[in-house]
Amino acid sequence: MMQNTQILAAFQERLDGLVETPTGYIESLPKVVKRQVDAVKNLQVKCAQTEAKSYEEVHDLERKYAVLYQSLFDKQFKIINAIYEPMEEKCEWKPDEEDEISEQLKEKAKIENEKMDEEKQDPNGIPEV
Repeated sequence: MMQNTQILAAFQERLDGLVETPTGYIESLPKVVKRQVDAVKNLQVKCAQTEAKSYEEVHDLERKYAVLYQSLFDKQFKIINAIYEPMEEKCEWKPDEEDEISEQLKEKAKIENEKMDEEKQDPNGIPEV
């Protein structure tokens, strides 16, 4: 059935027609429930407005920091394209905490893998049952 394009097209056309068709479900609800539905709708609108405001603020922050990043990107461009040769002290690389943390995590993962290998050698019970 799903291979027949005519059936699929007819099915899609029927579904498209249902989207706009009112079911009468909301109208059949008690007045108290209708009020609750309206209250939830109002809250959803406020959520959407709050979300829009947060996106505006994020956009403003991105614009603010784009200006700060631009000078760094310009310097990188000049160094990469041999337009600017940095001073010796600017070329010295100092490993930071991230490198140390990365090494610690690798060591921890190695220890955990060794523990898992030990557990695989002597399983408890019947595996995968």
